[in-house]
Amino acid sequence: MQSMIEYLKSVLESKKVLILGFGKEGRSTLEFLDKYLPEVDISIADANKDLKNDQLLSKYPESNLFFGDDYLNNLNRFDFIIKSPGVNLRNALISPNTEVSSQTSLFLDFYHNQVIGVTGTKGKSTTSSLIYFLLQKLNKKSVLLGNIGKPAFNSIKGIDEDTIIVYELSAHQLESIKTSPKVAVLLNIFPEHLDYFTNFESYANAKFNIIKFQTKDGSTVINKKLITKDLINGKTLSFGLESNNNAFIEGEKIVFVKNGIRQSFNCNNLKIKGTHNWLNVMAAVLSLNETGIAIDDILQYLNKFKSLPHRLEFIGEFSGVKFYNDSISTVPESTIEAIKTLGKIDTLLLGGFDRGIDYSILADYLMKTDVNNLIFMGKAGGRILNLLITRGVDEKKINVANNLEEAFLIIKSKAKIASICLLSPAASSYDKFKNFEHRGDFFRGLAASFSR
Repeated sequence: MQSMIEYLKSVLESKKVLILGFGKEGRSTLEFLDKYLPEVDISIADANKDLKNDQLLSKYPESNLFFGDDYLNNLNRFDFIIKSPGVNLRNALISPNTEVSSQTSLFLDFYHNQVIGVTGTKGKSTTSSLIYFLLQKLNKKSVLLGNIGKPAFNSIKGIDEDTIIVYELSAHQLESIKTSPKVAVLLNIFPEHLDYFTNFESYANAKFNIIKFQTKDGSTVINKKLITKDLINGKTLSFGLESNNNAFIEGEKIVFVKNGIRQSFNCNNLKIKGTHNWLNVMAAVLSLNETGIAIDDILQYLNKFKSLPHRLEFIGEFSGVKFYNDSISTVPESTIEAIKTLGKIDTLLLGGFDRGIDYSILADYLMKTDVNNLIFMGKAGGRILNLLITRGVDEKKINVANNLEEAFLIIKSKAKIASICLLSPAASSYDKFKNFEHRGDFFRGLAASFSR
């Protein structure tokens, strides 16, 4: 049986290869090729000129390094480009003789029959982690990789033909694939990353790639609202709130139906709360069942799974205020779900980096809630505030902060005793932080030291 290394050798042999983007995934690609395919002619390019001094690049001649603002100017010199997620080639001039691929695309080309691929604007990390958790509990050889922070090439040496691969896939990773995973999970699609994709249609099309290239023997586990018959080639398993699905909500139970047999699980026994998480559970169970694991065997471990950090994470109660960290929320839909899940919220922190998302749905929803203190931050917060003002929001609820430290001064003066304070920004973190984890960690630290 051909190995992944042999496959890559057949693809890259005698070609001039460019690793485009030298972040976590680009480094992973270089380390892998250096170790297992040292004969490949490799060059590296990235917008960040400071990365040129990285020790990993010390053996490469100057002529193989393209760093700085003009890093995209020499793409036609190469036969094969391995692009990192997030590198935007929309305006780049690329010869038709130059093949553009990615670590994800190469990995799926070889391993797709062993992959459960998971994508969605929200919930993909929780669902991927839950699938992997259940596989581990069931003593199945498995690996979790992808957008969860683990580049696929880092796990290749531990994969054999019996390994079940759980691959969290972002829109950026899906953008260039030509092969779909055998079990494809599509959770939801909301407007996101519009600074990169320019419009919602382009973003949604990238997401749909997870099922676009599936063969007849594949399975699509999909939110009922997203079913597009023209795209689905294999078996379809739907989940949703209504009973016309393979998995659905009935009262406080998740019900699974297969071959006319109903099996259920009480949602109150889950450690992850909220309807959005119940949908994630449905997708996880259905996808695992498609690998041949009985639903009964899967259900026995669902109550053991704990929520990931920054996802409605209860930090603790300090000076009479219960703090929740939902920094993962970068779209209005996830903030709405967070408010629904927690119920009566006294203080809500909103805003951050503005990616041009339409916040009308959030503004409409907030007008119906009894949140007492709304704290707006960043340009996105300013846009949400303006929408609320046009809707006649009570001015007493309005608070504006330049940063989280200022937000906590407002919390100190206005938050009620025995109340909930929720960070669920509905916006990206990149105006002030490296990522949503950095923002959430900073919020957690401020909450832990909160006193009045």
